[in-house]
Order: sequence, then C-alpha cells, then structure tokens
Amino acid sequence: KFWEAGGNCNLVIAASRLGLKCVTLGHVGHEIYGNFLLEVLHEEHIDTVGMMDGNDLAACSDAYETLLCWVLVDPFQRHGFCSRADFSQEPAFNWIKKLPEKIRNTIQESKILFCNGYAFDELHPHIIISSIECAISSGTAVFFDPGPRGKTLFHGTPDERRALDLSLRQSDVLLLTSDEVESLTGIQNPIKAGQELLKSSSRTKWVVIKMGSKGSLLITKSMVTSAPAFKVELVDTVGCGDSFTAAIAFGFLHNLPAAQTLMLANAVGAATATGCGAGRNVAHLEVVLDLLKQSKINEDYAFWAQLLKESEAPCTISLVSGLGVYGCADGFSCIPVRSVVEELLPMFEAAYEKSTIRS
Repeated sequence: KFWEAGGNCNLVIAASRLGLKCVTLGHVGHEIYGNFLLEVLHEEHIDTVGMMDGNDLAACSDAYETLLCWVLVDPFQRHGFCSRADFSQEPAFNWIKKLPEKIRNTIQESKILFCNGYAFDELHPHIIISSIECAISSGTAVFFDPGPRGKTLFHGTPDERRALDLSLRQSDVLLLTSDEVESLTGIQNPIKAGQELLKSSSRTKWVVIKMGSKGSLLITKSMVTSAPAFKVELVDTVGCGDSFTAAIAFGFLHNLPAAQTLMLANAVGAATATGCGAGRNVAHLEVVLDLLKQSKINEDYAFWAQLLKESEAPCTISLVSGLGVYGCADGFSCIPVRSVVEELLPMFEAAYEKSTIRS
C-alpha cells in the first residue's frame, strides 16, 4: 500500500536537499518498482549508474528484479527490516561478479564513496573491496557505516571479515551508533571505542558516533566534540541515521568545524524524525532551518560531563552548550549553540532560496 525509496536513497535525497550533487550506484529492475525508484531519484535531481554490463545478460531474469524491503515498526519505534536477501546465503545480486568500468569511472570522479553494512546483503564482498580500493587509488574519500550488520559480519565468512576489516581500516570517516562501536571493539565508553578505531587505522580521520536522543560525537586523533540532539516531536526514526550521514558528508566536503558539522547533522536527523517514513519524507531544508533557528536542544550536561570524564581522553574536548558564552568547565570547552547556528544559517538560507527557485 505504501511505497517509498529506501536504503542509501535516504542518504542521497537528504544530501541533494543540502545542495550536494549525488549519484547512486546499484541495480533496479525494469518493472514497476524500479521505474518508481528511478522517478523518485530523478525528481530529487540525483543521477543513477547501473551495475549491469554485457557479461550479465546471461543471468537469470529473476535476478534483475528490484530489491524490496519491508520496514516493520512497532509502537515503541523499534524497527525490523525484511527482504529476500534475508533468506539466502548469497547476496541479492550475486550475478554481479566484477565492478563495471562505468562504476569505476563514477567513483574516480566523486569526492566521497559511501557504503554501509547492508551492501553485503546485495553484493559480494570482493565487489565492495574493489569499490573501496578504486576510491582510495583515485583520492576519493571513503565513508563506511557498518550498521546492525557489522556484528554479524565480524563473525561472518572469511571474505566478509576481510571486506569488513578493510572497510574499518581504510575508510576516511566511520559512522556508528554507540551500541555498534561497542560490539566491534568490546569497549563500552564510545569515546574510548572511537579512539581505538582511530588507532587501528592510518587513514581514518573522523569517527562519528550517533548517541540517539542524547546527540552525537565526532572523534579525531587530536579532538573530541560532542553535540546534544534537538528537541522535536518524534514521529518515526526510520531514515534518521541515513540523513544524519548526509550532513556529515556536507561538513566533511566543506571543511566545517566539528561543532558545526555535528549540529547540522543532528538537525537533519531530527528533521527526518518529525515525518513518517523515509525516502522522500527525509529532512526538508525548510524544517532543518527552522530547527537551527529555534536551537531547542536536549541538553543533558551531567550525561556528557560524566561520559567525557570517563573517557580520560588526552586531547581537546568540546561540548556544544546552551550557555550564551564560551567557557571551560569540568575539563572541557563549552561552545554556545547560538554561535554554531549563526555560522551555519547563512549558507543554508542561500541554498534554500536556490532550491525554491529550482522547484
């Protein structure tokens, strides 16, 4: 009854609405679902590059079908996802044996390649490895979000473990929830866990940790920045993490300070939570701007102070705060949320006017 674009389409729709030029790499079938998805992406000004090449023509026609996923949500906002990939030992698109040249070219021309753990349900691990190696060799930044699949991949097949290890060690930006980073490192404190991931990689620049209603963290080798979440009337959290990542990509590409990047990401994620469902329902720039202007944050100073204290981080620690002035307390620096917002608003107000004219 209800159709919507999903998966990484949530991310690219949110990113496109922030003004980024996006391309999706993947596969859709020549049927009603595939046509619908392509139409949605076209309306959102997003390009698509398919995974098929001439060598795939001999594959079974059933394999060409668009992958559908049922999203199940209970009254407590807990989610379950179900697709045909859950009932097979092989990836959904197991007929894709190598990375097509047109995909390589698109990766080489891009600034960021994003991949998440669900890609392992769709593509063979060696395809994912080829994509990451292509990005690294061409100077394209790699973003990786293992998601809930990270834990199972950690104990998966040798090929899955090899691809997961490469993704964690060779990505420029890692994005995880506090539960996910603990499951991969065995470390409960998310700051310590993020620093452990940084230690195991010579390439990773940022580890971004999503803390749900508390907010988010951005960890580098020299700095830890925390930002509280925005207060909103929660409707549906599906797609919040995807749209959050879109804003992290914006901050990365525009060299925004960590505090601005996190607050923008928190606002985009919160804007998505005010609507029902993902796809075209993810954050609209108008709602993001409204949240930034109101600056109503879910401030829990005691929580952050305790978390930062327990981390024993030997680096600069900053916390975006509702305080009206800059200051230091309990071993970390407080950054006024109003100062962060004042630096963000001008660029997005201009982007909103441009998108309104384009529409």
